[in-house]
Amino acid sequence: MIHPGVGNPEVQEIAPGVFVITKLVHFFAKIGVNAGIIHTQESVIFIDSGMSAYSGEYLWNLAKERMEGDEAIYLILTHKDTDHCFGMNEIRKHGATVIAHERAAEILQGASNLSRNLIAQRIRKKFHPEDMLGPVVLSQPDQTITGDTTLNLGDEIQLLAIPGHTPGDIAVYHPRSKVLFTGDAVLEGMDPYIRPDSLSLKTWIQNLERLKDLDIEWILPGHGALSKPDIIENNIQFLMSKQA
Repeated sequence: MIHPGVGNPEVQEIAPGVFVITKLVHFFAKIGVNAGIIHTQESVIFIDSGMSAYSGEYLWNLAKERMEGDEAIYLILTHKDTDHCFGMNEIRKHGATVIAHERAAEILQGASNLSRNLIAQRIRKKFHPEDMLGPVVLSQPDQTITGDTTLNLGDEIQLLAIPGHTPGDIAVYHPRSKVLFTGDAVLEGMDPYIRPDSLSLKTWIQNLERLKDLDIEWILPGHGALSKPDIIENNIQFLMSKQA
């Protein structure tokens, strides 16, 4: 039985060894949180870790079913929001190298107790005393990037710096499967979320335009359904409407 702190996840293998997970728990919105897992001969790469320790544990156990046992483990955080990084320790404690944008790392520094306690208080008000969050532990990434970075982890993994939704957004592109994981830089089923700390809409739009040059079969947005590449233009059009 899946813990309620995981949500109602749906798992799809959209290319050999490439999994997208939708509808992980989000405590304050009906739309769930998404994550990804890429298996190569050398590595297992997690993209985001959900909004609870239970989500991170679920993702680890899902990947473990296919692991040989000697793969290098990586966790790439698309940005610093709690709903994408609260499960990080449940993957990190198995030896994962955590990678994020340096601007995301700046926010994570010293934020562990404050972020967890504030979210836990809100969750308790909604769910009463039930433990929905689990033992969340935030920590600094092991590696940070400032610009586009290509990793060879058994497959080529392209990390694309696309600040906009937050100053430290990363999109993860996997050329073999033509899958793009965007975090909250691109959303489906809801309008792009413009935060107080979002960069200028012009910058956000310019970075999304860059993504249209990729050879994409599927996009996994930060929230919503697995989508086709035209979702990028849909998000751009909304942001352009807010510039007026």
